[in-house]
Amino acid sequence: MPTVLLVPDLPLEGWPSMDRYAHRLHDWLESTEFGFQVRLAAHIGALTRDAGEGPPGRRKDRRKAFVRWWTQPVDPSRLVLPGPLHGPQQWAVRYHFYPWRVKREAKRADVVHVLDHSYAHMIASAGRRPVVVTVHDLMPVVVLRSPTDAGGWRAGVRNRVLRQALKLLRQADAYIVGTHWLKHELASWLGDDKNIHVVPFGVDRAFFGESTVARERGRRDWRIPEDAFAILHVGSTVDRKNVPLVMQTLARLRTQADAYLLQVGGRFTAEQEALIDRLDLRRFVRSVGGADETTLRRAYRAADVLLFPSLYEGFGFPVLEAFASGLPVITSGAGGLTEVGGDAAVVVDSRDPGAYVEAMERLSDDVTEREHLVQQGWERAKTFTWQRTAAQTADVYRTIL
Repeated sequence: MPTVLLVPDLPLEGWPSMDRYAHRLHDWLESTEFGFQVRLAAHIGALTRDAGEGPPGRRKDRRKAFVRWWTQPVDPSRLVLPGPLHGPQQWAVRYHFYPWRVKREAKRADVVHVLDHSYAHMIASAGRRPVVVTVHDLMPVVVLRSPTDAGGWRAGVRNRVLRQALKLLRQADAYIVGTHWLKHELASWLGDDKNIHVVPFGVDRAFFGESTVARERGRRDWRIPEDAFAILHVGSTVDRKNVPLVMQTLARLRTQADAYLLQVGGRFTAEQEALIDRLDLRRFVRSVGGADETTLRRAYRAADVLLFPSLYEGFGFPVLEAFASGLPVITSGAGGLTEVGGDAAVVVDSRDPGAYVEAMERLSDDVTEREHLVQQGWERAKTFTWQRTAAQTADVYRTIL
């Protein structure tokens, strides 16, 4: 039976969507008879597993993570250097220790699957084994095509690393992307599409069956009045997520209604914090920087709409999760978002906060349309299963063996 070595992101990266993809793909490939034996090159982060101790980030969790780490037994499969020096730790592990481990592990594999294109430097560690890379977006290309004088030597180092990763990415034997839109983008960059396979990602079944009291608990925990209109934004707060537009939309909506923002999965930048204060929104913004799966599902139930105005997305997990949770979605439709959302999402082709406010007002005023979108979203989410993702991924492996 052929062996596939899965190369996930390291836990110290803190990317829940990448961790979720790695977890679910590994679980389904391992538990279903697809004709492959799967092994992991490293431990996968635990954030996308339900945790009984509550959301990470609390004081007790930080103490548990860093106090007397030198006395703890070393688990080489986790491949994480202990200690609080996150920057040096991240670079040392990602670009030295991890490639060394993959090079050793690849000798016992028939196929190497790099689960995140930003780890394309791992291709050099695969030796002569065929390599599959899952490309989630082409942000490295976008960054390099948008030069800036800001960042100094750090930007120079970053760009050098990106160029090397992209150079190696071209050497993969097959590529997996989540949308046809991204396939076209990747094909334009590579020069052809013959080795690019569209394999849509899944949505966890648990999002369909969250407790009926989750809304009440979430609003109580996050101090959001029951009769207030709650906007949800899920994901990181990097520039392409267009968080300032979310803030401006909330500010405009508050001139007409009692509205709140719940941001889950990111931490506001200094500029975003300043914008919150400038718009006088501090009392109406709730932020959950790190959320386990239970907390994330509760957030979808506590909100009235998912606002997802990203400027660039290769896929968009939050759209499917909102659909499964019975939450209407308003999105920019950028990148692969229109393809993922289909007819179930409201697409606002504008960067004007007023246009997003109008979309929310229409959903609030037209209950029939809202319920129709919720039902369409729920039905659409059911078609995105991790079992199908694993089955189609196994088909990709067969094309290069």
